Amino acid sequence: MAWTLLPEQVRLKLEAPRPHPFVLRSDKTALVIVDMQKYLYEEPEGRPYAAIEGNVRLLKMAREAGVKVIHVKSVRQPDSYEFTVFDREPYMLEGSPETEIIDELAPLPDEPVITKYTHDPFARTELSQLLLDMSIFPTDTTVIVTGVSALVSAYSASVGFKCRHYLTLIPMDCQAADTVEEEARAYLKYNGTNTYGFTLSTMIEFSPVGMTTRELVDVLASFEGTRAARGVASVAT
Repeated sequence: MAWTLLPEQVRLKLEAPRPHPFVLRSDKTALVIVDMQKYLYEEPEGRPYAAIEGNVRLLKMAREAGVKVIHVKSVRQPDSYEFTVFDREPYMLEGSPETEIIDELAPLPDEPVITKYTHDPFARTELSQLLLDMSIFPTDTTVIVTGVSALVSAYSASVGFKCRHYLTLIPMDCQAADTVEEEARAYLKYNGTNTYGFTLSTMIEFSPVGMTTRELVDVLASFEGTRAARGVASVAT
């Protein structure tokens, strides 16, 4: 059968993933908070703002349980390709107040902050080495990824950890995009394997005897509703 172009319009009906509760082993879990910065919270409204509450709750629980915490923030330099080649107006310039992490999630002195210059937290950053230094090892440590945007930076982080063989949990109330539709698109991009799990900040507990990555893999395989969003496509008429 010969390849053909897609039709001009395709209508998708998405089945969003269902969150599930998890009790996680404290010393085998890491929390990674992505791009919760003042640039994105200039006005107190919208879904990104609504995700602050869940992040605050989860960060407090993680700190109390001794879970390792890493913050990631985006900055840009004046000669960024986004500005010089792709003609975007400069934003989040390194050193500007808008690049600071919001006060509600301000890092503690012992919580490392990774500075990235693209959407990918692993691209030309020290994140890979930091994970080794903190004994956050693939197949051994479960990584919880929160932040914005669910469709871009937080998604890039989740995929980056998955590609490096970390099981990634996504607390849906702690990630956000500008709209519900954009968040659904993000969930659709996750493939249907048991290397991702979906949950809520209110459904997570940390315990010295909680589940490890290997135990979670078996649990996720039994949760059909934990899989990523599924799409049924039809040609728009």
